[in-house]
Amino acid sequence: MSEEYVNARAATRYATDYILRWVEIATEVHGSDLLYALVFTTLWAGNCSHIRGSVYTEVDDIPPDHERRPLTVRQVADSLGLPYETVRRRFVEMLEKGMAQRVGREGFIVPQSALARPEVVQGLKRSHISLTRFLKELKSIGVEAA
Repeated sequence: MSEEYVNARAATRYATDYILRWVEIATEVHGSDLLYALVFTTLWAGNCSHIRGSVYTEVDDIPPDHERRPLTVRQVADSLGLPYETVRRRFVEMLEKGMAQRVGREGFIVPQSALARPEVVQGLKRSHISLTRFLKELKSIGVEAA
């Protein structure tokens, strides 16, 4: 068996472990609803995808609401490849829980107050540890993050 194949198998195993750790963390934070967790994560990631560089580098250093770019239900549904109605129901639930906020006719954001909740911050910290572990595992087989 070639070293390249062995490394590819190891990388696949490490990636799978990372994904499963994310699922575990996300379902703990969001009450065992993986679909809700995916919609929530897609929304907040999309809200902040334009923010780059060395700002907001700490877990507790959350970008303010006015810096977030709103997304529509359709944008989130399309990015996840899910039916509009399925995603819309999760948005309604997030609004009811205070985990999302409508921004006029532009769309929705995950507000700073939702990301500052202790269970969300703890989940982000655990996710960071998991990501660091994943990157170290990849480095151990010669894969470096660019």
